[in-house]
Amino acid sequence: MPARTPAGPATIDRLDRQIIHGLQLSPRVPFARLAAVLGVSEQTVSRRYQRMRTHGLIRVFGIANPIGTTSSWLLRIGCRPGTAPATAAALAMRTDTSWVSIGAGGAELICQVTVDEGSPESREGLLHHLPRAANVLSLSSHQVLHRFIGLGEADWITATDQLGSDQRRELLAEAPEVPGPTGTDELTPEDRPLLVALGHDGRASYAALAEATGWTQRKAGLRVQALAEAGLIRFDLDTATAALGFREVAYLWFTVAPTDLASVGARLADHRPLAWASAVTGAASLVAIALCPDAAALYRYLTTEVAAIREVRTCETVPLFTRVKLAVSLMENGLLRGPIV
Repeated sequence: MPARTPAGPATIDRLDRQIIHGLQLSPRVPFARLAAVLGVSEQTVSRRYQRMRTHGLIRVFGIANPIGTTSSWLLRIGCRPGTAPATAAALAMRTDTSWVSIGAGGAELICQVTVDEGSPESREGLLHHLPRAANVLSLSSHQVLHRFIGLGEADWITATDQLGSDQRRELLAEAPEVPGPTGTDELTPEDRPLLVALGHDGRASYAALAEATGWTQRKAGLRVQALAEAGLIRFDLDTATAALGFREVAYLWFTVAPTDLASVGARLADHRPLAWASAVTGAASLVAIALCPDAAALYRYLTTEVAAIREVRTCETVPLFTRVKLAVSLMENGLLRGPIV
């Protein structure tokens, strides 16, 4: 599917999407290994990745993994008319926010906030001060209780451009399992330059990380490995979904009975149009993010796959007008710009 960027035309084809899928499954996979799985040369994979990264279509990043004392919250913020863009821009510049978006009505913001429950400054930060902001008319906060892992982000690109099951097994055969925090190690202030470098480029070489930290390459490599094995950092991918053909993005807020929460969440997590599904606090007990090519595709999804889940009582659909920030990357004209780390 052709996509034009400010840097010039960039054609996104099946191989590009398969490269993206491979990076979603294993963000730091060696290009040689990914190339072997795809049946192309290492130079081809490297060249295409660099082109997509330069054009603001993808960013591999490394980020600190939330620990036991950290909670995640979804905020729905009603703004005074005309103030939503400035408020969203200010929220996007914070390191504790992600997924900052303006709803289609232009007056509601939705964002995710990470709160360190063990830090009084964090607990009394954004959640405490936002209701007092002059531009804020209303605020509802919803704690993320559980994320449902299904096909998820690794499979939403398109049904025809996925890596096959054999390719996935081959790609992940030697990849280490992604653990949760083990408590056997901890992040220190010394790790801050490392995290900043990985936030800008999650595929940075050990030489680049050594230059950023002032460490030796060996120390940088061992530290990345130790933090990853302890589950204290994780690697992921920000993607300019609109440039890849997914121009209809919406939050879906579901209400279901508590007895059906786990089963419905698991079913939703396996739906291809959904990039994320979680149980949350509040009137709506489940929330998901749908990525579709257009409004017609979103309608078909709601009236077929969602409608087939009889346990869903209601579904509030909130289309997004502007995505201001993804996990770490700022957005401009639908393309990735500098990360906030």
